[in-house]
Amino acid sequence: MPDLLTHVLVAYAVGGVAVRWTDAPDRNLPLLLVGAAAPDAMKASVLLDVPVGTAFGIPYSMWGLHTLGGVVVLSGAGALTLSAGERRSGFGVLVCGGLSHLVLDLFVVRVDGVAPPYLFPVSGWLPPAANLYASTDLWTIPVAVALALPVWVVRRRSRSASASDQTA
Repeated sequence: MPDLLTHVLVAYAVGGVAVRWTDAPDRNLPLLLVGAAAPDAMKASVLLDVPVGTAFGIPYSMWGLHTLGGVVVLSGAGALTLSAGERRSGFGVLVCGGLSHLVLDLFVVRVDGVAPPYLFPVSGWLPPAANLYASTDLWTIPVAVALALPVWVVRRRSRSASASDQTA
């Protein structure tokens, strides 16, 4: 899934820069990566052959996980796994990761030219799709690596420099 790897690498690049230039703690970066991958949890329904149907007479679909409402619900569930003092900030970081996923998905090629209703349940608006890449395009991986690799190198160098300062 080149699309999923691209989401995680771009989130790493953005999160690494944010951690470097703000007072955000380093421990939030893995949460951001999990948040960036979370909306694709709906693809598990395809892999696991989960039927779309009804439960207690209420129709459901896993597609709702790939919307703003799904990001909020998944982030809330993820935040519950954190300690009580970390839940609020962890929820925000998970939501930011999920939002980065939805923003990148606006650029996916769509046959009808419009993106899915990512703002659901706030709005049913169908934003125009930028039609830049297909989710199976492999060229997105080198681009994402080109964004993430310099961030990783700078983070690694600054970490090794601070470690050598502490031992001296």
